[in-house]
Amino acid sequence: MTDNTAQQAHDLVEDTVAKAGELADQARHAVDDTVATATAALRDIDTTAAIASAREFATDTFGKLSDAYKRNPTLVLTLGSVAVAAVTGLGALLAKRR
Repeated sequence: MTDNTAQQAHDLVEDTVAKAGELADQARHAVDDTVATATAALRDIDTTAAIASAREFATDTFGKLSDAYKRNPTLVLTLGSVAVAAVTGLGALLAKRR
């Protein structure tokens, strides 16, 4: 009876080790696939277009901000101060969570 129990325990350990090895292989393949996909995606990014788009957005935003400042500088400065305070508060909250 003890031989049978020992054999069952041995078989269970072997199965567990085999399944753990299979899971490790699957995880390795998943990581390899993810890295390959990310690498291919990064190669496909058109950095010139992305930079041009960011530059256009920044220029447009600066123009709108300048126009708003000319119309009502107090409002722009107040809203800017509130935005900076909000971002600072959010950063402080995030820093405390870590």
